[in-house]
Amino acid sequence: MRAEELTPLSLRQRLANYLVILAAFAAVAYGFIYRNSIISATFPFINREAGITARYPARWLLDESDSRFVLRAQDPDTLPFKTAIRLQLIPIGQDARPADILDLLDIDRAARLPAYRSLSRTPTVLPGGQRGQQMIYAYAYIDPNPFLQAEPITVRALDLVVLRTGQAVVITYEAKADVFEKHKHYFESFLRSLTF
Repeated sequence: MRAEELTPLSLRQRLANYLVILAAFAAVAYGFIYRNSIISATFPFINREAGITARYPARWLLDESDSRFVLRAQDPDTLPFKTAIRLQLIPIGQDARPADILDLLDIDRAARLPAYRSLSRTPTVLPGGQRGQQMIYAYAYIDPNPFLQAEPITVRALDLVVLRTGQAVVITYEAKADVFEKHKHYFESFLRSLTF
C-alpha cells in the first residue's frame, strides 16, 4: 500500500486504541496492587498469658512450641537459612537496664555462635513509644547436617530490648547478610503491630 491510499482512523477506532492502552495500564497497576497486598498479608498472633499481640507475615511458619521463645516466625522460602523474627521474655531484677540484657545476650551468643561479632548498639524507640536499646550483630551459620558440605552463611541480626515490669522483651530479626535490608520491612511491620 502506498501512503496516499491509507485512510485516516475514524473517531471510534482512535477511541478503541486509547481504551486498549488505558486498559493495559489499569491491568498492570492492578497487578502491582494485588502483588503488594499478597506480599504484605499478615496473620494475627495473640498470647494472652504473656499479654502480647502482633501480626506476622502470612506465608511464614509460626512456632510457639519452643519454651525459650514466646513466638518464632520463619520464612520457609529463604533456604538454607530462614529469615526469622523471634520474641522472648527474660525475667529481670529491679535495677536492670536494656544494656545489661544485651551484655547477657552478647556473652551467651559469643559462646554458642561461630564467628559472632557485635557490630553496633543504639538507643531506639518502638512505634508504640516504648524506649529500648538496639544491637546489630553478625555470625556464621554452619548447617548442622555433616553430609552437606556447604560453605558457612553470614547471618546478620538485630535485637531490640524493651523493659516492662519484671521482664525484658527481646525482639530479634535474623536474615542472611545479603537479604538483611531487603527483608527488614517484615520486621518493621511486625514492630508496628506489636503491643505488650
